[in-house]
Amino acid sequence: MKTIADLTDEYVVYRDLEPCDARLPGLCTLRSALELAPRLLPRKRERAYAQVLAAIVTAAQQQRGLPAIERFLVIGDTDNDRQLALFLCEQSPHTAYGFIAVDAVTSSPTLNYEGPIAVANRWALIDDWLIRLHEQQPDWSRTAVLIDIDKTLLGPRGRNDGPIDDARAEGALVVAHDLLGGALDEAAFCFNYASLCQKHYHDFTCDNQDYVTYTALLIASGVLSRETFDAALHNGDLPHFAALLEQKTSRVPDALQALHREISARVAEGDPTPFIAFRRAEFVATAARLSDGRLTICREVFTACMRLRTAGALCFAASDKPSESARPTEAQRAQGFMALHHTPAIVR
Repeated sequence: MKTIADLTDEYVVYRDLEPCDARLPGLCTLRSALELAPRLLPRKRERAYAQVLAAIVTAAQQQRGLPAIERFLVIGDTDNDRQLALFLCEQSPHTAYGFIAVDAVTSSPTLNYEGPIAVANRWALIDDWLIRLHEQQPDWSRTAVLIDIDKTLLGPRGRNDGPIDDARAEGALVVAHDLLGGALDEAAFCFNYASLCQKHYHDFTCDNQDYVTYTALLIASGVLSRETFDAALHNGDLPHFAALLEQKTSRVPDALQALHREISARVAEGDPTPFIAFRRAEFVATAARLSDGRLTICREVFTACMRLRTAGALCFAASDKPSESARPTEAQRAQGFMALHHTPAIVR
């Protein structure tokens, strides 16, 4: 078994953009120098995210005592990772290349190039991509490899990504049971949670699992019916999640009052991870799946990046995953939990 830290050490950032290596500057330190808005927490699909990440990696390279980074390699599974690579291309004088993959085993292996971005339908094609990069004779000691975590390094998309979604669903169900107890209709809650995860609802949920989970919880608690919710979306009466929080405050049951106030306050502050209890439960469910082998490290990505590390590259895990679902609380640490990048997993 291996860990992400075997590849990256503490060169890991989660959604809060505060490096696990405390010697490196994070978003709070860099905000002023990069002229970012006071409360802005950039997401991977935004240009500011690339700015912050480039600054963190620059500091890591200085920590290594090596010449400045001149090339970024972005390895991921979604358009957000593609966009990160393109934004990094704008960070002069750097160049950047992306490898975006999924295991689509029902079709023949293909590796297509769209400018600096390689798109593959097999994770194993990462070796072909690297062969092409090797032909440029790069200085690997001046190369930073930015590796996505969820559905790339952990649970590669198309092969082993199901356990990541299952851990989120389990975390949602755990908090629903904790809050509603015997009043919870588990089957209805699970149905609503799963359907709200679909693209049809992304305009409302922003594909944010905190929003999905709390919306499903409000429906489960009787604050509104699913039919009323769908009708309000259709009529434009619920343009965004914050509108739901505001409109339904008076109907929230006692069991959810404190949570509703907390989530409303966090959303008003622009916090993209307002449902902390859900994310803590997701962390426990994810750690369990790493420990028992249901969730695995992608062999091809891990092996290829270890070769790059041996050649001198700086390997950095850059994930939009909330830190609350990736790092233990002090109480969880006392129970034996470790941060996800330190939790051993099978490489497969």
